[in-house]
Amino acid sequence: MKNLVDTINFDKLVEIYDNLQITIISDIINKIESTGNITSFTKAQIKSLEEIGSKEVFYKALDNASGITKDTNKELKRIYEEYAHEDLKHYKQEFKYRGKAFKLNSNQLRILNQGLKSTRGTLKNLVKSIAFQSENLYIEAVDKAYMQVISGGIDYNKAIYNTYKELAEQGIKLKDSVGRNVQLDVAVRRNVLGGIQDTTNKINKEIFEELGCDGYEVSAHSGARPSHAVAQGKQYALTRKDSEKYGVGYWYDEVDGEPIAELWDDYNCRHSYFGIILGVSEPNYTNKELQDYQNENVLYKGKKMPLYEAEQQQRYYERNIRNKKRAIESIKIDTDVGNNIKNKLKEELKEYRRKYREFNKTTGLKADYTRTRIWPKCWFCSII
Repeated sequence: MKNLVDTINFDKLVEIYDNLQITIISDIINKIESTGNITSFTKAQIKSLEEIGSKEVFYKALDNASGITKDTNKELKRIYEEYAHEDLKHYKQEFKYRGKAFKLNSNQLRILNQGLKSTRGTLKNLVKSIAFQSENLYIEAVDKAYMQVISGGIDYNKAIYNTYKELAEQGIKLKDSVGRNVQLDVAVRRNVLGGIQDTTNKINKEIFEELGCDGYEVSAHSGARPSHAVAQGKQYALTRKDSEKYGVGYWYDEVDGEPIAELWDDYNCRHSYFGIILGVSEPNYTNKELQDYQNENVLYKGKKMPLYEAEQQQRYYERNIRNKKRAIESIKIDTDVGNNIKNKLKEELKEYRRKYREFNKTTGLKADYTRTRIWPKCWFCSII
């Protein structure tokens, strides 16, 4: 049984928003660069500069963000249909047992289309958020550079260097589906995933009732967080009586004070769960397989490290490699300051790559270069 999240390819969607973010940040930097030495302005002139320039940045960002709607909608349709198809596969045994046609019925297809429409609306609403965030970034950057210089702490070139580097590395941050501030492409991916999971949960409820299911089975994977590792991969009954009758878990028992039924709603959880018919649906995992998952460790610097912690460390290096690459692509100005920033970012990127390779070699973990890649228009520049 696969985790549904791991079966869906989000590469094209991420590519769309990677390119959008790089375009907007480079536009902001170019806008600041075109104003010349901002320290020659008074504070009042700076405010006027911010007001006029920020509107230009806002509308340009709005135009860029609006321009990707067609490609985004095309990808959303593909992702939703692929996700629903993979979800349905988990019920093949139960459909056969009930003698029913193995397909979504008209009501379930309606739920799928409603979910797709809702997620399209969510991303459409993000367009203005992207533009507003771009406007704020411009205002904050100009004001910060100006204040750094007039305070007497650093010269103009250093202030501009700091400003451009921070803009490139910070990028555009938005809220994801649970309200956390994350990078633009991550926010989009998680909002889409949240919409898909909500939709498939509704479809699953319909299938559950249609097939007369009376329990659930949860998917399992290596490196699950500890509280999930002890509960994953098992079959569960919805009543205590059925739990005892069929020798399976009870869906509402608790793990670390949280009901098993609610574990899979935790932030960034990759698990999926599906309806089963107790006594009919064959388990997908043996007890030995689940125990092996739970006890997985790697050896790091002579000590055992839980696989979950090791993979979290991997994600840390991958995020930083990805962010440095995106920052490098965002510096389009061919000036001494711009070239100095790029050289510095390339040094930092090289160091994170070195640490990533060293960590993977030491622990024996496999590198996942899809997690370190960005898809700029010059796509071959993104290879690690």
